[in-house]
Amino acid sequence: MDVQQAIAQFLQHGQEVRNLSDRTLRAYQSDLTQFNVAMDTSLAGDITSEHLEGYLDKLGTGPYRDTSIRRKIAALKVFFRYLEEKGIVNESPARKLKIKRPVESRIPTVLSAREIRSLLAAPKQQIVDLSSAREASAGARNRYFCAIRDNVILELLFSTGIRIGELVALNITDVRASEHQIQITGRATRGRIVPLSSELVDSLVAYLDNRGERTLETNALFVGRSGTRLTIYSIENIFKKHVRLADIKRHITPHALRHTMAAMLVSRGTDIREVQEILGHASILSTQVYMKLPIQKGRRAAAAVPAMRVFPEASAAKLPIKKR
Repeated sequence: MDVQQAIAQFLQHGQEVRNLSDRTLRAYQSDLTQFNVAMDTSLAGDITSEHLEGYLDKLGTGPYRDTSIRRKIAALKVFFRYLEEKGIVNESPARKLKIKRPVESRIPTVLSAREIRSLLAAPKQQIVDLSSAREASAGARNRYFCAIRDNVILELLFSTGIRIGELVALNITDVRASEHQIQITGRATRGRIVPLSSELVDSLVAYLDNRGERTLETNALFVGRSGTRLTIYSIENIFKKHVRLADIKRHITPHALRHTMAAMLVSRGTDIREVQEILGHASILSTQVYMKLPIQKGRRAAAAVPAMRVFPEASAAKLPIKKR
């Protein structure tokens, strides 16, 4: 079987059997197509570990970050394991494939105090602007609903450090407003319960009241105008919209809010293990990167942003984070 045909079968299997997301399938297709183009053999069964090592060496001399190369290696491992299970190859040539050069030490992007204030204020200003006209038409009500929703989304991203994949997976039953908590289902079932500030609880309740006025058939916490669960792409577009409204010129992603929150907690003296639990990191090594950020910068940001948004108990007191 030629490689192109094998890739097509692998992607079909991923969609129909493994129920992979469109985003994951597109990433696999891009990485595997790039690999196929680089190969000097078209038959999947003829590819050896030496072919893969040579391909990896080419990637190492290109413009790719270590994280990108690791993703491409992971795609090859999954692909050839599938071919091995299907009997298309006798043994996966990617079984022992690994990156040779050390992982880059990347510094997380952290927002400034001005950027945080402007970004969090953007949907609030929209709520004010749209409030008086919300009953004028169905379109006006939808715009007001979206402003209420977007405000909660940005506050959650910043105040809890939730990943956008975790955010879109939230259901209304995960919100424990009376307990000032929210339950987050993390990666590989590493769930956690994170406290919420009184301000964020009020915003959530207001959003849930507006959501309750709609006829919905989903338990999803965050829904779009059509009444279906928001996707990761939807959250990214919402974020881009408010970055633009906040007049932030540099490129930032929703993940920057997670980095900013973590850096602020560390700069305030929160125990690194507690920060690890808040973020849902499996390894403390992933959390320790925030200890390398400029502490003075973190203190200035922490002082300039209302403390109630970032865990009111989070100075030196122990945070009530619970693992699910």
